[in-house]
Amino acid sequence: MFKPYATAVVFVLTAVPSLLQFAVPNLEPALMREPAAIADGEWWRLVTSLVVQDGGVFGTLINLAFLAVLGYVAERALGPARWLLLYLGGAAAGEAAGYLLGQPGAGNSVALCGLAGGLVLAAGRLERSLGAFYAVVSGAWLPAAAGGTWGLIVTIVLAAGGFQLVVHRERLPGWLPVTVFGVATAVLVALRDLHGFALLGGIIVAWIANAASPTTLRRTSPA
Repeated sequence: MFKPYATAVVFVLTAVPSLLQFAVPNLEPALMREPAAIADGEWWRLVTSLVVQDGGVFGTLINLAFLAVLGYVAERALGPARWLLLYLGGAAAGEAAGYLLGQPGAGNSVALCGLAGGLVLAAGRLERSLGAFYAVVSGAWLPAAAGGTWGLIVTIVLAAGGFQLVVHRERLPGWLPVTVFGVATAVLVALRDLHGFALLGGIIVAWIANAASPTTLRRTSPA
């Protein structure tokens, strides 16, 4: 029976401080990515910002839910070693971009972008569709953040459209998830959104890992 040890360990390490921050108000500010503080020597914020969340209760629950789902599917398809490589790759790309662009924040969503990059290049239709879906969701919040009813509507439409990649994965061409992933990445990078850089980092790491050891890629059934 498959046991997702890497997913479980990272989930606990992320969930505990992410939930604790609501009881300890100063926890998130102390651990978040703050470019000025990092420049002054508080380099650990590049790591600790991954285990607290800046999206409130809803954003925290969404990130933890995606960690559980994407983590399980990715670890089953790719194994724990490649899982960790992808997770750290997305995190490194996203955190580096946040620091260089001077954008403070917190959350493990950039690390999840690394898993999405690995999934979109995986063997099964479920894996590829989930990778593309997360790439779309990573940017779907932008219209809502801009404010207004239309922004919220666009967010819902984007998220629902991305979910169709998962629901109808058996009827869609195999190249579509990769194309959607690429378009979402390009748009987010152009908008200087950290998720775009994290998605780019994830797919680069996945491509290098696949090229270096293609035989280690687990073949999953096209569920």
